[in-house]
Amino acid sequence: MKKKKLLIDVNSIVPYYVSGKVNGIGRTTLELLQALADIDNLPFEIELYSQNMKGIGGRNTGLHFECSHFYLPHREKWNKILTKFPIREWFTGYDIMHIPHNFEYVHCPEKCIVTLHDALFMHIREKAFSHEKMKEIVPPFINQCKHIITCSEYSKRDIVETMKVDPQKISVIYWGVKHEIFFPMQVSKEILVNELPFPLRNTGYFLSVSCNNERKRTNVLVESYLQYSECASPVNDLVLVWSNPPEELTEKISHSKVKDHIHFLSNISDKQLSLLYNGATALFFPSMFEGFGLPLLEGMACGTPIVTCRNSSLDEIGGEVVFYLSDPIDKSIIEMMKMFDTDSVDCRQKVEAGIKRASLFTWERTAEQTVEVYNSCLTDSIRKIC
Repeated sequence: MKKKKLLIDVNSIVPYYVSGKVNGIGRTTLELLQALADIDNLPFEIELYSQNMKGIGGRNTGLHFECSHFYLPHREKWNKILTKFPIREWFTGYDIMHIPHNFEYVHCPEKCIVTLHDALFMHIREKAFSHEKMKEIVPPFINQCKHIITCSEYSKRDIVETMKVDPQKISVIYWGVKHEIFFPMQVSKEILVNELPFPLRNTGYFLSVSCNNERKRTNVLVESYLQYSECASPVNDLVLVWSNPPEELTEKISHSKVKDHIHFLSNISDKQLSLLYNGATALFFPSMFEGFGLPLLEGMACGTPIVTCRNSSLDEIGGEVVFYLSDPIDKSIIEMMKMFDTDSVDCRQKVEAGIKRASLFTWERTAEQTVEVYNSCLTDSIRKIC
């Protein structure tokens, strides 16, 4: 009997092979694909689908899956045209398609599994991510699709409440962490100096791994550090993995007395990121909304003390092994920085518990649970055909 075919849309990973940069969704999609490739004797066939004029897609992963590619622009107007006809269905002959990036224009949504990472767009409007449009197009699509995967219990509740989705239609599958890269290690100053692209002083540093989204509140973290420096001399520098900080913020830093203590990094490798976590005095992640919060997990796996907020999914992922900020957020950040600078906080138990907690999150487990969803949906599709 011929195996059923699962088609996975991999358009979210294309930027990685074009520019070396990929967002969180693209990164988690690639990790999932690599973990799926390590599972032997899958009861169904996996094919990777991509669409762009450059021919970049599933083949670039080097994985053993079959690949199909449409030489059409991956643009809204073209994708809307494709929904009018079952072209993808004819071209690939798939039984179920997995869309791991929140939304796609498709002809048959009832044949789709969708990974909806969060319902952020139902609460917050970020123009860079077309959240106003997503609020309009995602809920009806989600309600038509066959099944939904999301990455936290918080996101599941939020999707159910804001989009009126049947909770039985949603599976929670946590993201994993690459433990072969993110693990505790002894990191000397010499290693950090040789491997990392910033001038390390004789002291430690606070770390932030973020982006330019306002909800991440990375600007609040920087402002708090500047306020702290007005009444004290920070022992720890501030290192931010942040490729495009706003000009007004960098201008303010340039006129501060701690301008040489604040460092912005971009285009770093996973190896360098692991070193950054391991060398940090603490990781600060003051986000106001997350569907998961991958830096928390990576930091915990490296044995880094974590400072974050008790909101959205963050306390679900962090549990009781992290330090939580309180309101007002800026004063709480300053207080935590002081505590770390003066060694008045005991991190040992939380760090040890964090390493143990992070060990429960693996991409192997993520892939296995995802395969269970695939099997269930494919079996259901067989019954309906019969």
